[in-house]
Amino acid sequence: MSELMTNTKERKLWFDGPNYTADAVIIDPEAERIFLIRRGDTGQWALPGGFVDPGDDSPYDAAVREAKEEGNLALFGSAPLIFRGIVDDPRNSEDAWIETSAYLFTATHTDTGKAGDDAVDVAWPRLDELTPESLYASHACIIERALDHLKGQQLFDTFVSPDTATRIDAGHMEYNKSICEKDGRAVFAKQHAFERFDDIERANRSYYYLEKEAFTMAHLRQYGFDYVPDSSALYGDTLAMNALQASDGWQWRADPKTIDAYIVDSLKALQALETISVPADSFDIEPSYESFMKEGWQSFTDKTRSQLEQRYIQFLPRLDEASQETAHEMMATLDTLQRAAAIPHIPSEFVFCHHDMRQSNLAWHPQHGSKLVDWSWAGLGEPNSDSTSLLIDLHKSGHDISDYHDHINPHHCLTLMGFWLGHSTWPHRGNDTVRFQQFLSALSAYEVLKAL
Repeated sequence: MSELMTNTKERKLWFDGPNYTADAVIIDPEAERIFLIRRGDTGQWALPGGFVDPGDDSPYDAAVREAKEEGNLALFGSAPLIFRGIVDDPRNSEDAWIETSAYLFTATHTDTGKAGDDAVDVAWPRLDELTPESLYASHACIIERALDHLKGQQLFDTFVSPDTATRIDAGHMEYNKSICEKDGRAVFAKQHAFERFDDIERANRSYYYLEKEAFTMAHLRQYGFDYVPDSSALYGDTLAMNALQASDGWQWRADPKTIDAYIVDSLKALQALETISVPADSFDIEPSYESFMKEGWQSFTDKTRSQLEQRYIQFLPRLDEASQETAHEMMATLDTLQRAAAIPHIPSEFVFCHHDMRQSNLAWHPQHGSKLVDWSWAGLGEPNSDSTSLLIDLHKSGHDISDYHDHINPHHCLTLMGFWLGHSTWPHRGNDTVRFQQFLSALSAYEVLKAL
């Protein structure tokens, strides 16, 4: 077997590349206790878990099996996945590493368990007694993720049995969206709608985006990023989070009267994001930074050019006279723009980016500043990528951004222009509003780039 390690005496993992494990996070929420085992090899306390065996149908089954083998605890029922990705494990090397799936179970601490397999002891310590030093590898971080998820339980309870529920029709993704209220608590919920898809691959991809948003917000709260909803959690096919409502003073569009405060607070949030480490979670979605070029300038064939010309002709009557002139100029310089985008570009560094930063994904409050949502596209990117995207969107809405040009990344501005032009040629389902808005975004990017 080619990927099987050839020198097991020197290396501690079986396979080159990822070695898959599963962990069971077992918590008694009322008693605020967690079930742990003491490892025989290091003497540290750890979550029950281990390698996913060929006989396991899934990582979930492996987590259940390991809890039985190591702690003599029988786990049943559904358990939300709270983390899936690379962990900081002492067995990791450049050639082989651990990727785990962690599931959250609830149980009562009266079920004491019994040490077995390679565990030498078991216990139900209080959560407030735990210290990172006493826990194995990345288990302290996984437990923090579990506690963040439990904090969102009330949100899901509100979604399941609200006093009132209001359907929200907004956004491009195929989710059922609503604001649910109960006992003075308001929750925004995004529910994955499998029935809207006739392609299982697209349906699964849509769910992965929802999962990515949930895990990313949990990661950001864990590392002190204050610019996301205070609580959120994914339960099955539903992501619930604190609702940021206009009735409470939150603005989902910039107001000309407060535009400078809006921009300053938002840029502060985006600069803070660039200092946060990228989540270790893994998702079956290509990086957005790559998609911007692949679905943008790199996709421009003769056929794409022809389709763009047709869309341009269709869209032109909807533009005012000044925008028509700018659109003529942009279309006339497409060759120059594409050549500029093709010049090899190596960023000085990569940082954590939202990658879909526009007004509709940002709530602003005069006293509380900015909160960012919809993290489906988040990942590595160039510095000032998000500020560039937001400022383009504000320019598109008619706001004066000339005082903030130093926050524009010219290369990313050019990249976004190609991405939006490419997407404006994509098919639509009878209503071309989204494609027209993408063309307008490209036009706005062109105007911003010219003004630099």
